[in-house]
Amino acid sequence: MTGRDSARALGAGVAMALAATAAHGTDDAGWKPMGFAQLTMEQRGDGGIDFGADRVRAGARFSAGDFGGGLVLDFNVPDAGDRTPGTLTNVIKDVYGDWRFHSRWLLRVGQFKTPLGMDFNTPGHRLDITKRGMEKPLVLERDPGAMVSGRGLPGGFGVDAGAFNPAGRSGATTHTTAQEGEDNAYAGRLHWDGVEALHAEIAYGTSEAAGGPGTEDYRVLDAGLRFTRGPLTLKAEWIDGSDIRGIDGRDERVVYGHADYRLSQRWTLVARHYAGRSEPATGGDSNLGNTYLGVTVHPPMRGPVVLRLQINAVLESGDGEAYTGLGGFRDDAVLVQAQVALR
Repeated sequence: MTGRDSARALGAGVAMALAATAAHGTDDAGWKPMGFAQLTMEQRGDGGIDFGADRVRAGARFSAGDFGGGLVLDFNVPDAGDRTPGTLTNVIKDVYGDWRFHSRWLLRVGQFKTPLGMDFNTPGHRLDITKRGMEKPLVLERDPGAMVSGRGLPGGFGVDAGAFNPAGRSGATTHTTAQEGEDNAYAGRLHWDGVEALHAEIAYGTSEAAGGPGTEDYRVLDAGLRFTRGPLTLKAEWIDGSDIRGIDGRDERVVYGHADYRLSQRWTLVARHYAGRSEPATGGDSNLGNTYLGVTVHPPMRGPVVLRLQINAVLESGDGEAYTGLGGFRDDAVLVQAQVALR
């Protein structure tokens, strides 16, 4: 079976699962629409102002007893009708079916976020800063596959483990269609919520032959910690990617520390610092720092619509344009984002 046939079969399978869910006919069945648009203004260094949109998405989630599913479409993606090797058509962000086969365990099949990256697994419309940060290119991103998840396990633990197609949407890979049906990606996450104010997680993932057939496997380790007490939230995350794009010895590490404080229902102050270190296979290590300072405004709204305004200043430090890593701002920037979303 070719990669395209696999994608079609996966899509058909999820559609059948959703149709079966709809036919289940339980009393608690229902659809919940979702959607949001993030309109942005960006100014970098001494350049002009660039207006655009980070995300324009819409979809719905369905539940019926022990079954459920969801579909999210991305209307802001380039080449919407094309697809990245190993994944579904670019316009499809998520499509999946769920089966809760036990009170604490769930099986998910489809295309969805792999269980690696604490900040990456925060929905886009709930991000603390205007952009995905420097760690984003190192995660495995979304991928078609199957995952088993457990929640509320003894000791406050939870677990996710999944097998996927090659991680074609990851910035750390350059897979080809020849790998579909031959190579795979795997990811697992262990998290702990044994104390009400504290969340901790650690995850490991790999995507085989990350630079094409015969190259090295990409390996990535991630650890995150979040503390919340009243209006204060503190977070830290560390991610380490090895053999990026299948190149032996090309490594990158990113760490950030984050604090935000909710002054009132309308105002939140935000600060986050990223530190990245890139280690090319040829030598010549480089470093980059991005410091976000900003404010989030939550205007009062009635009805199903939520409005949010984020204003961030990004201060660059380190090697700037000489940095050889995958992500981050190489110059100072000012970012403004207006978000409109359904509750």
